[in-house]
Order: sequence, then C-alpha cells, then structure tokens
Amino acid sequence: MLDIHAHIKTKSQDELNKLLSDMDDNNIKKRVISSTSNDSILDNIKYIEECVRKYPEKLIGCALINPKNSNSISDVDYALSSSEIEMIEFNSFEHAYYPDLNENLDEIFKKIDEKNIPVKVFTGIGCFAIPQQWEKYVVKYPKIKFIFLHMGCFDYGYTCIDVVARNSNAYIEISNQYENQIIKKALDKIETNKILFGTTYPERLTSSSVKLLDNFNISPDVKRDIYFKNNLSFFGEV
Repeated sequence: MLDIHAHIKTKSQDELNKLLSDMDDNNIKKRVISSTSNDSILDNIKYIEECVRKYPEKLIGCALINPKNSNSISDVDYALSSSEIEMIEFNSFEHAYYPDLNENLDEIFKKIDEKNIPVKVFTGIGCFAIPQQWEKYVVKYPKIKFIFLHMGCFDYGYTCIDVVARNSNAYIEISNQYENQIIKKALDKIETNKILFGTTYPERLTSSSVKLLDNFNISPDVKRDIYFKNNLSFFGEV
C-alpha cells in the first residue's frame, strides 16, 4: 500500500522509528509525510527533507504551507525547489484562514502550477474547511491535481463528493471518514481512480483506514487500485 497522507509531529528519531514500524506492521510500502511540529514552516520542510534523504525507499516528502504567514511565498519557493518535496499541503482548519479569501493563495498556486506538483487540502470540520472554499482554485488551475483530504470529514462529506465529481482534477482521500453513507456515495458517484488511500497517522490508527473498505462490496481490483495504484499516478508511475 501507498499511504498518501501522514504526519511527523516532533523532530525525533524515536517518532520516526515508530512511523516506520507502523508502516511495516500494516504493509505500507511508502508513505507521504509532512511535519506538523510547532517550529517554523521552513524548519519543518527542511526536517522532512532530512527524513526523506534517510529513508528514500520508504518516505515521500510533502510541505505543509501556511499562506497566512508573511514569508509563505518564500516557503513555497523553497519547497518547490527541493527534490525531496513532491507535494504541497494546506490545512486551513489548523492555521485558521478562509481559503477563498486568503490573499496569498492565488500567487502560491501560480507557482505550484508552473512546477506541476500535486496539492492536498484539509476539508471538513468548521468554517475554515468547506470544500467549496477550495473549488475556485480547482477551477482556475486545471493542471494542478487537488486532493481533498478526509473526504470532507463528517461536516462536509456529501458536498465534498459533489465538488470532486464535477472537477476532473479533484480527488478524495479516505482517512478520517467513517460514515458509511458518505463512503457509499463516493463509490457510487466518483470514478474509483479518484479515490485515494491515506491514514492521517499518527492522529488516527493506520488500521482504521486499512479496514475502511471491508464493509463495501467492491472488487479486489478496485480495492487494490485505491490502496496503491491510484496514488502512484501522482509520482509519475502507474
């Protein structure tokens, strides 16, 4: 399996070892990681680079960017210049901003568009993480692949699926979504190649996502695509 969404919360080898052990325990071949520590965004990106250099066969780097910061443009410039960073992530819930009103996001997306790198956006929970707030950028930048994390969680699960279904460059990630009706709607309405496996480790148990699709009548081929093959397309592989 290829886990497209996991975090490092502190800069310690012990935590990194636990993450790698969790991968082995759950048959995760590779894992996309970003840092959510309290250090600066730039320091966090540099730490992710270090982790990927240590374990290139296991880890894929992702930069979590906060567009509220005055130096967010230079942060994203650094991330886009790094060979260890293959995704950009935004968490408007954690950083408390309205995506559709943030003044820096448009300039940031112009840079991402030039680099042709995928984007992950937090959706679900509260007024800062409504899927439609991100849709203006999905429409404006059709070359960028947008991954809607957590399938909109519980607050916006149904509408998140609608947004993804009507935009060819939008995808959903399954972690932290445990409402069967929402998952069923996704399986019914969205092409299965747009449904991606992630775990939100360590905030959520990896096994929760691994077992999530066991309750649904889908073929082994489709399940294999969701757990592995679909994610490969984001890294130039099929």
